[in-house]
Amino acid sequence: MGSFIEIIYDVLFKPKAAMQYIAEKKLTGQAVAMFTICMLVPVWAIYAGIKGATGVPVPGLLFIFHVIGSLVFWVLSAAILAFIAELAGGRGTPVGLFSALGFSHLPRVVVMPLWVIASLLPAGVQEICFGIIGILVVLWTLSLNVAALQGAYGLSGVKAVLVLMAPLLAIIGTVAAIIIFAGSALIHLPFHG
Repeated sequence: MGSFIEIIYDVLFKPKAAMQYIAEKKLTGQAVAMFTICMLVPVWAIYAGIKGATGVPVPGLLFIFHVIGSLVFWVLSAAILAFIAELAGGRGTPVGLFSALGFSHLPRVVVMPLWVIASLLPAGVQEICFGIIGILVVLWTLSLNVAALQGAYGLSGVKAVLVLMAPLLAIIGTVAAIIIFAGSALIHLPFHG
């Protein structure tokens, strides 16, 4: 491992070891480069596809918001997951996790040839293929996120999955508690008819 291309190869074929190397070396520059490529290539392809479409509100603005939103989400998720990983007993650094998570976006670029092939298929089959490719990208990205947590914080697979799920579970729990308390408060309100 060492060069950018070698690291990409290792992320594809030896993700846990690659993520550990990326986290240990704190390859933030390469992570930012990877993240930028993985954000710009698919978004640019979509932008080029909808640029001439009617009824699409300002695609350039959507492009900018997507890139900025993705960057903010990457930074916040790295900070939150690093905090949770430390609570779970992991040992590592937030910068190492940030670097490893940058490489977890790799599937977005790797599947671009599949998107091109799917776009050439008949209309009925296209939607099914796009759906399957979308699910594969999400699952592959999540598995790389788990590998990033394992590599950056030395967590077991189960702990890494739990750390990754913790923010979502916290949001679901908070929403459920709000709904329960709001419902309980509404039941006790006097209704005048």
